[in-house]
Amino acid sequence: MKKRVALWMCFLIISVFFVGCGKEIDNQGITENETESENIQSTEKKNVEEEKIVIGVSILTRGHVFWNTVAESIEKAGEEAGVEVIVVDAQQDSNVQYAQIQDFITQGVDGIIMSPASTAGSAAAMKLTEDAEIPVVTLFIKSDGEPIAYIGTDEIKGGNLAGKVAVDVLGEAGNCAIITYDEIEQCVDRAEGFKQVLAEYPDMHVMQESNYSGDTDKAASATQDFITQYPDLDLIFAVGDPAAVGAVNTIKAAGLDIKVIGYDGNPEAIEGIKQDTDLWVADIAQDPVGAGKGSVATMLKYLNDEEVLSEFLIEPYIIDMGYIENNGL
Repeated sequence: MKKRVALWMCFLIISVFFVGCGKEIDNQGITENETESENIQSTEKKNVEEEKIVIGVSILTRGHVFWNTVAESIEKAGEEAGVEVIVVDAQQDSNVQYAQIQDFITQGVDGIIMSPASTAGSAAAMKLTEDAEIPVVTLFIKSDGEPIAYIGTDEIKGGNLAGKVAVDVLGEAGNCAIITYDEIEQCVDRAEGFKQVLAEYPDMHVMQESNYSGDTDKAASATQDFITQYPDLDLIFAVGDPAAVGAVNTIKAAGLDIKVIGYDGNPEAIEGIKQDTDLWVADIAQDPVGAGKGSVATMLKYLNDEEVLSEFLIEPYIIDMGYIENNGL
């Protein structure tokens, strides 16, 4: 089903993310001795090459700044490459996403980019694409299925960075809690990376973990539980910025001095750090724009029979007040 598309060449500006060399296209004209059958075959090939590529995109949610940025970068990349991109909102629901994948298959899309609503819950949808022989690139969230490529953040390293910030802020001694997102493997990795660092310091402790399932209100409720159970709590690591927002609002309402480290690097995090520097002390940032563009580039390379990396992890980084000031944010 793969189509050769010459148009994708304009998109190689971001191919630094991926391996594989471009294949040369034979541009020789039809010779005088070419048979009528060969002329027909040549015309058919031209029609296939000129047919517009269609990529279906099922994004985790459009109710989150981070994911909106991802979706917008994919749409822009598709426009620049001259391909049609259809973006739908999975609403953080595996059943909704399954139906969306069914619709994409019915529409006959050439490829699918998906941010799974659940790592395990995406297996059934991935099976549909395999049966339909439609390639899938998973973005920021891994699937139990078999995509042609996964593009995301080095989440263990991101958790490590958050752990190092916590150790530094608390002077190598303090009580911490983690707001997790257990349905998403990458968020579990963030929490694990955080705990790896704290385990190296005997006076740094993780008192409790609580799952917020991507819901800011649940994060606020979890924070209130932490405060009630652990009056000597010093810091909360939130594996996503919506969770950090819920934690910060709850802590401020209680008039307490509990530090918060978020994860995503959204504009809301930057504003939160600027407004409450002594409370929201840092955020671990990702690259939603680069990853979104990279997912389109990877799909186009694959459809053009190019080799692509099966996994590419982007380095996360720390945003704190120093970073904000140095970069004029």
